[in-house]
Amino acid sequence: MASTWFRRGSGQQFRMPTRWGSHGRLKLIGTYTLHGTTPALELRTLQGRCNQEQVIAYLDTLAQHSEPSRLTVIVLDNAAVHRGKAIREKQIGWEAQGLYLRYLPPYAPFLNLIEGIWKQIKGVLMPRRSYNTLAELEAALHLALSAIGAKFI
Repeated sequence: MASTWFRRGSGQQFRMPTRWGSHGRLKLIGTYTLHGTTPALELRTLQGRCNQEQVIAYLDTLAQHSEPSRLTVIVLDNAAVHRGKAIREKQIGWEAQGLYLRYLPPYAPFLNLIEGIWKQIKGVLMPRRSYNTLAELEAALHLALSAIGAKFI
């Protein structure tokens, strides 16, 4: 059960049941690539909460596929998982592989191009807000991602 709102003065909180709790979520990490003639969305499904270890694993995958002779810049927002000590320690190694990290100014989500892609997926390609099963949600997500040519890495 998840708590929601309560009537003022009643002291009694109304409870609304949820279908799956925290297990009913799908979490993604991704990059929106602008090199070449066609933009591309590359992503990975996350298990559990997004943490520094998962961000590092994703950036390691990108670094392995980058060419040291070609500049690759990853633009990140200022989330704590993007700025921690473990990320800073890996940064020199990634730069040796041709992968550079740069950060958006604080409080500027409108500059983050991938936010528009997530909005398109959630609001246009997946307008339905409730799914009967987690499998239905996952199928709808994969259909939306294939419609925009997303690639899992």
